[in-house]
Amino acid sequence: MTDAEGTAAVQQQIEASGQAQVTQVAGDYEEHHHQYVRGWQYLRSASVDDGELDLAEHAFVDPPGPQGSGQVAQAVSMLSRPYGKSHVLVLCGQAGTGRRTAALHALRMAGVPRKQISWLVLDWDQPRTEQIPHTEGRAFVLDLTDYRDLSEDFYTALADYQKQAQAADAVLVILADPNGWNPRTLATVPTVHLARPSAALVAEAHLRHLAVGRVDWLTHDSLHDLLAPAAPASDGARLARLIAEAKDDGQSAVGKQFTDWQKHLETWFEEHSAPGDLQERALLIAAALLDGAPAAVVLGAADQLFTQVGGELPRGGALYGRDLDKRLAAIGASYRDDEGISLEEKQRGLSGAALKYVWRQRPQLRPVLLEWASQISAPNKIAVRHLQRIADCLVPLALLPGGSTVLSVARRWIETDRVAHRQLAIHILQTMALHPVAGVAVRKQLYDWAQQKTTSEQLIAAVAAVCAGELGQRYPRVALTRLRLLASRDDDQARDTVADAVRTLVSTPEQRVLVLSEIVEWAESSDSTIRKAGAGTFLALTDITSDILLPLPANQETTGEAVDAPDVLAGQLFVRGWRAALQEPTAAQAAYRHLATWLDSPKLQDDQVLPLAAQVLRGYLGQEGPSGLLVGSPDSSELGRARRAQLFAQLISEVASPASPSAMARSGGDGAAVTA
Repeated sequence: MTDAEGTAAVQQQIEASGQAQVTQVAGDYEEHHHQYVRGWQYLRSASVDDGELDLAEHAFVDPPGPQGSGQVAQAVSMLSRPYGKSHVLVLCGQAGTGRRTAALHALRMAGVPRKQISWLVLDWDQPRTEQIPHTEGRAFVLDLTDYRDLSEDFYTALADYQKQAQAADAVLVILADPNGWNPRTLATVPTVHLARPSAALVAEAHLRHLAVGRVDWLTHDSLHDLLAPAAPASDGARLARLIAEAKDDGQSAVGKQFTDWQKHLETWFEEHSAPGDLQERALLIAAALLDGAPAAVVLGAADQLFTQVGGELPRGGALYGRDLDKRLAAIGASYRDDEGISLEEKQRGLSGAALKYVWRQRPQLRPVLLEWASQISAPNKIAVRHLQRIADCLVPLALLPGGSTVLSVARRWIETDRVAHRQLAIHILQTMALHPVAGVAVRKQLYDWAQQKTTSEQLIAAVAAVCAGELGQRYPRVALTRLRLLASRDDDQARDTVADAVRTLVSTPEQRVLVLSEIVEWAESSDSTIRKAGAGTFLALTDITSDILLPLPANQETTGEAVDAPDVLAGQLFVRGWRAALQEPTAAQAAYRHLATWLDSPKLQDDQVLPLAAQVLRGYLGQEGPSGLLVGSPDSSELGRARRAQLFAQLISEVASPASPSAMARSGGDGAAVTA
């Protein structure tokens, strides 16, 4: 049994509503039918890694409960009994009890096919049962471990969800911490309390599945005492994986890697504590931060760190000192031709362990290390091509004592005028926001920055940049919530940065309809602040002069496409968004200007722009804004004048025959009044 939380490779899938569009956000997707208005109201799901399923099926350790039988065996019984079957089940346990694997094992033993089991991607700020899918025949695992204060609404709404899941023969397994799951009398949900299994038994079970010929390694002198009696199940799983992947004579290396190279590093730094060893210490740290980078990059970065802590490079430059192979031997690194210097090739895990060791043992060095990392990754500097590697290395340091320094320094970098600092800081924030442990807190920090009135312009731009990046691809709802807060600010720069971020998000075809639907929801909101932000953001997407323009759908009447096809749904959203913008006083004039630009533009085909414009203006004919649009201006193009005439004729014909079937079909049957 293993608790592989956050480690499995996954494929992203979307859960969508019945009449809404099912559109891929990342990876493979399947269609799931629900009756709900919004296209991404339900949480997306991620498929389970085959290797993790294999371990859950074939290497599971189920400690006996009070009744003698295994605790997870009770869960299997609840999920598979012919009468009174549970469709919602809670597995409650402390960290290290293997909740993820217990859920997979229970579902498989209950007969749920492998492909029908999915993790739910928590693209929300607060849990809401309305967002949990209940697709027929599917089983979902919802990890609420990080939520210690669930609302009463969540618990009470579980009763309705249970009925929906039962009707669809769907299953939901909730993973919870004992300190966070407290339904009291608000909900009646079967709960199985998990005890921590023996880490040693977990290691043995995993090895019998992964590498049965190496089970005896667990009794080797360098390995037999690594697992303490109270060690979590995840330690046993990790040790088994290291043994299975090790070289044939790698028992000693496995022991060092499992203990994070602690004794090795203690010994090495003790042996290299003389003043003459400072350059080799700098080389070790540089090799750890830039593992795999070319030798010239690592050596140059090491020299810069050495001088930054007060060292003086000797005269003679590159001709001075020992040869490269001698220096690399001193730090235990490998180098082949010009393929890069690596600590990991010989000693897996050493690079990350070395950085964490220095961070813990040298608190006064922390700001120096951060400043150095920023300087070497600046534009045109020696490690500029290794920015993501540097960010990936700094994120684990944020989880250590004093790790808040990383986030505070990142903020300070963002608010400086140095492009290099801001660039690295945004990379760090992006990486931290997606981290399985630190991510929740960092995403909350992004929310607070977006909401606070005192947030600087530089920080606003950084939050928007993070939301426009991978965060927006993996957690689009989370990203758009923060962008909405930024769009609601009074300053123009915030709105401009939001416009750029949203254009970036919609440039991904798989997310176009989803992002557009969210922004239209803002524009139609009953809240005046949100409505104003939504209208302005929507118009940014209709700016035909921008670098990114949403491709318009072809006219449904001429193509004959299904009404729920992505391009047709996008067209419907465009109509809703434009009509909402026309009703927002602060955006109406800009909306007419943008629509006029579309009518004048040769970039758009007649069957793209004319049906859309007709639906937007329907019901407004005779008012000042539409009349001015249809008359045009001296700057209107010849194409635009021809389109205006055609559009006017169509709208007039509909006024003459408002009840005609074709007019009703084009209007979508919305019953909008037509004024002469």
